[in-house]
Amino acid sequence: MVKLGIICEGETEVIIFNTPAFNQLLKSFEIELIGVVETGSKTQYFADRLIKHRKILIDKGAEKIIALVDLDKDTCITLTKESIPQFDNQLIVVAVKEFENWYLADTGALSLLLNQPVHIDWPEQDENAEKTIVQLRSKGFDHSKPRLANAMIRNGFTIENAAKHPNCPSANYFLTKLQTLASAN
Repeated sequence: MVKLGIICEGETEVIIFNTPAFNQLLKSFEIELIGVVETGSKTQYFADRLIKHRKILIDKGAEKIIALVDLDKDTCITLTKESIPQFDNQLIVVAVKEFENWYLADTGALSLLLNQPVHIDWPEQDENAEKTIVQLRSKGFDHSKPRLANAMIRNGFTIENAAKHPNCPSANYFLTKLQTLASAN
């Protein structure tokens, strides 16, 4: 079984990665999640800052690490990946535009959340997925990112569902990298 640590930017990802559904997915790949470290910002992925976050996971027993970073307004996935220090036991995955764009790709969970059928053709082209969801949702919706993550979970959001969307390649890439880790063991 591969012991995995994940480094991510925000608490949204931590919430999703600590769900029973995500952990069950990992177990199906023979991966054990050792821990998730939230950096708080993209700037924490550079030089000695990344080493600090990696050390936390390695000290917990992580053998492999996935660094998940948002593309945000960067123009190129490759350049974003190349700007992050590389390590032999680390994979870098770039979420296009942000991790929250994956919510737009899980149309089943999004439709349940919004109480109406929803289909987003190009979820990774939306400049602000969180704002889009809030605009589609009825009045009174507290739209903090952690509350949105929990609402999406309650409505069945999974990364596997997001990865099935034909126009959400970064979620599919993330899933493929998990499968690659498992098969390399």
